[in-house]
Amino acid sequence: MRKWRFSANNSIAYRLFVIYLLAISVPVYLYGALSYSLSARNVENNYIRNKAAISDQIMRNIDENVLILQKQSASLFLISKEITYILSSGPSDTSDIYFDYKERLDRYFLALIQMNDKLNGITLINTNGEVKYAINVQGRNSVAGSVLDEPWFKETMALNGAPHFLDPHTNDFLFNPVSAAKPVVISVAQSITDYNADGPAGVLLVDQNTEQFFGDIANVNLQEGEQTAIVSRTGKLIYSNVELNEQESVKLLAVAKGLGRGQVKTDVGGRSMLVIASAPSQYGFQVVSLLPMSELQKKSGFLRSITAAMLLVISGIVLLISIVVSFLIVKPLRRLMPSFKQLELGNFSTRVPVKGNDELARISQAFNSMVGNIESLIVQKYEANLLRNQAEFNALQSQINPHFLYNTLYATKSVIDRHDYERASAMVQSLSEIFRYSLHQGSSVVTLREEIDHIRKYVYVHDIRFAGRFSTFFEIDDPLWENPILRLTLQPLVENAIQHGLANKAVGGELRITAKAADDHCLIYIYDNGTGMSEEEISRFNDWFAQSSSMTADLPKPATQEPPGDGNKGTGLGIRNVHARIRLQFGTEFGIKISGKAGAFTTVKIKLPLHDKLQKETG
Repeated sequence: MRKWRFSANNSIAYRLFVIYLLAISVPVYLYGALSYSLSARNVENNYIRNKAAISDQIMRNIDENVLILQKQSASLFLISKEITYILSSGPSDTSDIYFDYKERLDRYFLALIQMNDKLNGITLINTNGEVKYAINVQGRNSVAGSVLDEPWFKETMALNGAPHFLDPHTNDFLFNPVSAAKPVVISVAQSITDYNADGPAGVLLVDQNTEQFFGDIANVNLQEGEQTAIVSRTGKLIYSNVELNEQESVKLLAVAKGLGRGQVKTDVGGRSMLVIASAPSQYGFQVVSLLPMSELQKKSGFLRSITAAMLLVISGIVLLISIVVSFLIVKPLRRLMPSFKQLELGNFSTRVPVKGNDELARISQAFNSMVGNIESLIVQKYEANLLRNQAEFNALQSQINPHFLYNTLYATKSVIDRHDYERASAMVQSLSEIFRYSLHQGSSVVTLREEIDHIRKYVYVHDIRFAGRFSTFFEIDDPLWENPILRLTLQPLVENAIQHGLANKAVGGELRITAKAADDHCLIYIYDNGTGMSEEEISRFNDWFAQSSSMTADLPKPATQEPPGDGNKGTGLGIRNVHARIRLQFGTEFGIKISGKAGAFTTVKIKLPLHDKLQKETG
């Protein structure tokens, strides 16, 4: 006994040998279980196929009802002239033509409702959400409210004439003097176009009684205990042949949403049920059928009895095998697998409990050691990268602010020297706002609108200094105003354009800032028609932009011996810093590229990522 225990604790091969030896005595059990399982599954599959066929028929019936309702709605446009007039009429309109058109609508709509027992009512609503006309099977309704704030009204107007299907509801905005009860209806809403005014005139709402709409379902032959429900495209339970309480309804909707199309066994209302969900129909309806498992299992009861008698004979063997498998293989593997799953999900802090000293125990030890090493390396690398990136970003930010401060103070001095104190006061005001923006300690990422507003103030300062020697133009695509951009991205580039390009131009200077969306990128161009740049200078900058993989290694040290922006002798530090910040924030595929011609112009192109929401709008 002691020897067997030793072997079992140290050899998986020995355990497998014992399991295989015992498994030979179980063929009858396996045969019986397999036979019963296959038979029960066959019964279940037959039921599912039958129910799927019935559900498809129900879906076709419902879709046909929706299509008929839409066609009936479309047919009403034959009297669009009268409808458009009623919708556009004012509350004080008592003209003969108003009453004539209204009488025509009464005759036409009432005849249509009486000829089609599926129609319940027709309503006309103008663009302000005011109900201008309403009639149903009981006659004309009185208006009791507005639908301007109703979501379905806004959605219908936005569809520009396309039909909008409404889930079962009551028209609370109507009042019927004959009957206070408001029926539950299903509706199709369409916006109406006034071709004379070349714009929307209002909304046409056609209602159908819910019970009539789903009448085909009541005629389906259901098995004992079976339930059938219908879920709308918005995930609401809109029909059930059996009344469900709130808890059962919530459970049913949750199962249907998670299941999609298919079947699952679950607990509903304290009973084990087979839930079968059809694929959504053309208009988003989904049929969900529920059958108690007890009813389904009755169909294979005879075979189950035979199988149970056979299992009584071999139950002892099955029990023994279960104990052996559970304690010798299944339990250790189950202890190991969750840790592998956690590792797959990226949880490197997971560990496997080590029990015993067999092969599984040694695997567990090796696994724990490996995960520990991986976790240590990842933490070290992450912390190193985080510290490096933070240091690089802070260094780049600090290099830009002194560069800007020098030039703005110098510009203020030039205005004061000319004794233009009124402009100097305005300039100081602009400077204060510029400094407030520059020294902001919040997020480093702002919208393009904020950055452009800052540039307008900045250009104003220089415009006063240079006495209108250049003009500034902004051409920004409307969707790009909210696109993210790093704070103080444009200022160093605009500063270079003014100081190195336009400062020596007596008249006719032009500074143009353009922003456009291209594919999934936001492209910003800063153009000036100043002194331009030589091909050698452009090539030197663009080569550095393309080759610099590190954010700080290739950056030159600040030129403290030379004022920033000193003519063409500038080191381009501001441009390099902006390029490095963009790549650090958004990735190496983004940044700056320069083009131009000596003595003619210079264009700086900034490539930024396009915000996800803007990609959808511009796509």
